[in-house]
Amino acid sequence: LQSYRVIKLIHDLRDGMVALSHIGIEGCNMMFDTQLAAEYLTGDPFVGADALLLLFGVSEHPLREKMKGIVKSNTFFWHKRPLQKDYVEYAGLDAGLLFKVAPKLSAKFGNDEQKNLLIASMARAEFSMKYNGKRSVCFDFENDYAIASSELLEVFRAESVVKNEPLKNKCEVEDLINLLPEDLLSKLVQKGTHIPTHMAEYDLVDINLDVGRRACCWMGNDRVFLSDDENRLVTMEEIDCIVSKLGGFGTDNRAGLEQKLHRISGMCNRKGEVIGLSMRVGRWFEGNAAMLVDFLLGSDKSILILGEPGSGKTTIVRDAVSVLASRHNVCVVDTSNEIAGDGDIPHPCIGDARRMMVPSLDAQSSVMVECVQNHTPHIMVIDEIGRPREVEAARTVKQRGVRIIASAHGDLRKLLKNKELRGLVGGVESVTLGDAAAKEEAMRKSNGKANGSFSKTKAQRMGEPTFDVIVEVRRGEKHEWRITRDAKVAVDAILDGQKYKAELRSRDSRLPIVMYDLVEL
Repeated sequence: LQSYRVIKLIHDLRDGMVALSHIGIEGCNMMFDTQLAAEYLTGDPFVGADALLLLFGVSEHPLREKMKGIVKSNTFFWHKRPLQKDYVEYAGLDAGLLFKVAPKLSAKFGNDEQKNLLIASMARAEFSMKYNGKRSVCFDFENDYAIASSELLEVFRAESVVKNEPLKNKCEVEDLINLLPEDLLSKLVQKGTHIPTHMAEYDLVDINLDVGRRACCWMGNDRVFLSDDENRLVTMEEIDCIVSKLGGFGTDNRAGLEQKLHRISGMCNRKGEVIGLSMRVGRWFEGNAAMLVDFLLGSDKSILILGEPGSGKTTIVRDAVSVLASRHNVCVVDTSNEIAGDGDIPHPCIGDARRMMVPSLDAQSSVMVECVQNHTPHIMVIDEIGRPREVEAARTVKQRGVRIIASAHGDLRKLLKNKELRGLVGGVESVTLGDAAAKEEAMRKSNGKANGSFSKTKAQRMGEPTFDVIVEVRRGEKHEWRITRDAKVAVDAILDGQKYKAELRSRDSRLPIVMYDLVEL
């Protein structure tokens, strides 16, 4: 394995490198990944072993599917010693088939190409051992931003690599902090200044003020009281002072600061007086949407971003708007001025996009339709679709040929259980089956092991999804997103009680690449 004289062929070497590192073998040399070679020939970074064999006229491995089933049921079967005889035979046949491909593969490449493929393969081996088998990908500018193996593109066409640049935090959190009384600032600013601390800049989520109670904030999932004095309580005068500096509350009890992204929500008593404030930090991270550049700039698909409150959906939407507006006529339908900030002039975070403000939550659906009728956008962006009329308006917008980028609460499975919102992914209807069809369906789902009882109703997708791609984000995991490339296929699988495939994309701020895995959910 460490010899420089012998070339070692392996197809998708990532798992193999991790396995070798687990038994203490490091420093492998002259590894040649046939999957990278196949990508160089076909442009597909995910060519499987059997697809490679067929590509060169070699018969498929006869036990491949059987072994996949074994791996799914027991991921540690290779760890057992001694290995079972059929496992050894499987591995030997695998190596033999790859050996048949070797001369045909070699004939396809010149000396320089083979040398570069070896360099790319060794780069993949090093990355795999360091990052536990994760796949390193980038986006190919010359190929409509398609996903490519970063090791391969860096070697053959480095100028085409769209790199994952470090995020630039443009939070402006000091504008929100400075609304507070002076004696409540010490936990949020550097000593003797009004400059936010590093934690306030990056981790501050909300500031909560309620009359007669202690002021506190949330740093991630941790509550921090703004004063150590338990008798320091918020007064009505302090609430009124802050409210006087805002742009005015809408019917949704939300307000903001002129050309700032922060959101201030009011809690009112029965008289309509504001007695509590939730001050949510609005952030703009330039480059945040880079993990979606293949969908944003390389396709015309509509994208729905799902996540719980505080998971970063709006932050992704803001940067996506800026990226899209550099090429397209983009219009933001801005509920509560959440995306582009308060005031008549939108925040710079949306780039060249235009913004339509929504006078009240009840008017959001009508503003969406008005936007299409009056302003002819190529792309419409909406934050937080949450009511049936907006679901119907989104369908109308899509049917008129306008692409949509939007967000909503929850995840894909929860969305399908939400009667008001599941129309975003095609809706759900219940159909009644005849006895024979119901029995056949039960047998199929149980792999022929149905016990005689079966249901005569079946849930199925009602129509075409409004959104083609689903992005799921989670609170506290702002650098790891789950992406469902085909919403229609995923919804059908969920309703059928099956797993569905998704892409797990993550990033490390120190690296110019995206880490990629295929997962079953």
